[in-house]
Amino acid sequence: MPYAKELCLLIFLRNVSYLVAYGQSTEVVITNPRDGVIKEGEWFTLKCWYINRYITAFWYKNNIPESFAKHFRRKADSKTGGYYQCQWSEWSSPSRGEPLKVVTIASDMTLTVQVHSTTLLLGETSVLKCSSYTWGSGTDYSFLWYRNNFLIEGEHEPEYTIAMARFSDGATYRCEQKLGFRKWISQDVSIIVKDLCSKPTLQADPDVEVFIGEGFNLVCLTEPFHENHPLLYTFYKNRDSLNFPSEKSSYAKEEATMHHSGSYQCEVTTRDSNLRKWSNIVLISIKRIPVSVPDLSAKNGNEVMEGDSAWLNCSVTRGSTPIQYIFYKDSQEIYWEYSNHSRIVHTIVNISKSQEGNYHCAVSNQEEESLLYSKLLAVSVIVPVAGVFLKLRTNKTEILIGSSPVLECVLSRGTRPYFQWYFQQKALNNVSVNYNFSSDWRELAIESFQSQHQGQYRCGAINRGPSGMIFNVTSNPIDLTLPAQQHSAEMAALIVPLFLIVSLLILLPIKLQNRKQADSSSSSRQHREAMGNRAESTSEDRPARNFDYAEIVSSQVNVSSCAAAVYCSGKNTDTHNDDSKMDGSLLYSVVKVSKPRNAAHSDGASGTKQADQAEQQQSCIIYATLRHTDTGGDEEADQDQERNVYANLPRTL
Repeated sequence: MPYAKELCLLIFLRNVSYLVAYGQSTEVVITNPRDGVIKEGEWFTLKCWYINRYITAFWYKNNIPESFAKHFRRKADSKTGGYYQCQWSEWSSPSRGEPLKVVTIASDMTLTVQVHSTTLLLGETSVLKCSSYTWGSGTDYSFLWYRNNFLIEGEHEPEYTIAMARFSDGATYRCEQKLGFRKWISQDVSIIVKDLCSKPTLQADPDVEVFIGEGFNLVCLTEPFHENHPLLYTFYKNRDSLNFPSEKSSYAKEEATMHHSGSYQCEVTTRDSNLRKWSNIVLISIKRIPVSVPDLSAKNGNEVMEGDSAWLNCSVTRGSTPIQYIFYKDSQEIYWEYSNHSRIVHTIVNISKSQEGNYHCAVSNQEEESLLYSKLLAVSVIVPVAGVFLKLRTNKTEILIGSSPVLECVLSRGTRPYFQWYFQQKALNNVSVNYNFSSDWRELAIESFQSQHQGQYRCGAINRGPSGMIFNVTSNPIDLTLPAQQHSAEMAALIVPLFLIVSLLILLPIKLQNRKQADSSSSSRQHREAMGNRAESTSEDRPARNFDYAEIVSSQVNVSSCAAAVYCSGKNTDTHNDDSKMDGSLLYSVVKVSKPRNAAHSDGASGTKQADQAEQQQSCIIYATLRHTDTGGDEEADQDQERNVYANLPRTL
């Protein structure tokens, strides 16, 4: 039973294959020559193709059986042409292939293609003519045209026209003349189609980058191949024409703007429009001119008076507009603006001291590019000096002698002030005696206050504004004085010496005149008086030794006196006592200066006389400063007698 099923299946499949094969047809294939052109005198081979393979078949020519073979091989002659078919059949009607038309030629020169030129210009028209070999008579000839071995459909005339030559028309042409089962094949003719010009090339100058305001030039370069066909040029931007077609091959733009960015191209045509050639595309990008480093300046200078206006000028030497300007104060942004100008001015109205500082500006005209910064500009706000006040640190205007008072000049407002001090309406300087100034001259110190420092003091503050303006304010006055008691003593110390000097100058001539009169009256009297005075002095007083001491007839001393003018004479003690009286604070005394006697002179009258004459010659007037002592009593006076001496008394005469 299993074998019976398998046998039935095989029979079924065989019947199906017969049914499929019955619906297939055979095909005659020329395997040799390979190009399918069978020429007279050459061998050719035919095979029968059936169901994807070559088979052994029955061969027919013009429906007449020729042979039964795997392939059909013959040598071509004038009678070879006809219809060839192959057939393979079994249990069914025969299946035949398509008819095969075989045409042979007598020779290669029997048919030619004639053309006026094998080189055509693009757009030209040319006619190809097939010159046939006359074989027999009649009008049953037909013609076939081939381009690059491919049949040109519908062309059965002896002439073939190439109208408006295109590059695709450049090819190899041949013609075939057919009569019955014979055909004549011409030689191949190569037609070349040349352009009127070379492919245009568009060049831009400059070709690197173009900045706003700069010019650029476009040139359409091409090589014409025919002088009789003038070329016309048209320029396009983004496919929009920029000019009418003309023979000018360039296009220029003097000042470029951002709107001139785009894709540029040129087209070359002829007047008959048979030629249209496009160039390459050139991309032109118009860029902004980068801005230069900005410069910041102050229109009215970098020193401004408080309350005035300051004009800050930020400028660039180059750069495409619009430009962004930004102003900064101490690195803080204070103002920005877009402008189409190469400079802008930022105005600070009613400037105050708080707006003093370092300013700079920054610029930019390109997106996503860093800012360019100017140098710093220091703006100073000058405040005029005002509100100056003079004060004394001790708060007491009565100053003790020898103390060191300090005066301070206080200024409420003012920029970079300079201080000046005045005493009794006269300016003080740094070389003034006993005055010390602080480094900024805000303070004045008197090193040791004396009577000459008494008076009125003031201070002044000065500063300068722009353009040489000077501002000056003066403080309140302060009068410095000594206390009343010290002032009286100081005045006495000044007046008494002056009074004594004046008195001496008056008394000196009188005393000198009296002395001359006394000397001329009697020299003997003078001698006796001198001897008597010397004896009295020897018995009562201690003699001065080596002129160390002066003998004072009147010992009254005014201790409160600062100095004494002394008038001395060695004659009359009574007169001296009268002259030793005090007049106010002036003390004058009669002083007798005597030299110690030698023992040898005490014996004999002649020695005594000589000694008296020598002593008389030593009488003189002496001015000396008295060393003051306190004469509290007689005993103290006797004890201090040696201390009552004259400080500047000479040691020897």
